[in-house]
Amino acid sequence: MNETYDVVVIGAGPAGENAGDRAVKAGLRVAIVEKELVGGECSYWGCMPSKALLRPGEALAALRRVPGARAAITGEIDVDEALARRDSLSAGLDDSGQVEWVDSTGMDLVRGHGRLAGERTVEVTAEDGSVRTLVAEKGVIIGVGTGAAGRVHSHASSDMADQPYAFCMRTCSGRCREMLGDVGRCWEMLGDLGR
Repeated sequence: MNETYDVVVIGAGPAGENAGDRAVKAGLRVAIVEKELVGGECSYWGCMPSKALLRPGEALAALRRVPGARAAITGEIDVDEALARRDSLSAGLDDSGQVEWVDSTGMDLVRGHGRLAGERTVEVTAEDGSVRTLVAEKGVIIGVGTGAAGRVHSHASSDMADQPYAFCMRTCSGRCREMLGDVGRCWEMLGDLGR
C-alpha cells in the first residue's frame, strides 16, 4: 500500500532537514527518508568530529609559538579527553536529538534507503529488508549530499574500510595516518594512539 505525502525528502542531513522544514512551514505534509543518522555526515563523521580533534593540537601549537606562554606548557594533549570531547560533540553517534527535532517540525521520519521508483514515487528499503512506497503529490526533494570519490584501502587497519568513519576510530598510527591525508593530520596531533 502506498503512503501519500505532499513532499518526500530523501536525505535528512542539513539540506534535507531544512527543505523539509520549509515545506512543512508552507503547510505541506512531508516525509523525510534517512538511511543513516539524522543530521548528516557533518554532525557525526565530518565537520564536527574533525574540528574537535584538530582543536587541541592547534591550540597547543599556538601556545608554543607565544613567548611567555610557551614556558607554561608542561604536558601533552590528553588524548582520552580529546576523544571524549569529539564523542560529545558528535553526540556519541546518537541521533535521537535530531530525531526529536524532526518530530517537532511535523515531518514523518522514514528510516531506510530511499530510491526513486517512478514519477514522484520513492521506495524505501528498511534495514530488515521491508519496503515502503511513498508517493509525493507535489514533488520529491533529493538532499543526499555527495559521496567520496573513492574508498581508502589500507592494510594498516580494518577500521579504514570507509574514510568518512575515520574520525570515529579510537586508534590510528603509522601507515594509517599517511593514507588518510587531512584526517591523518588530526591523528598526528593527538600522537601515536596505536601503541
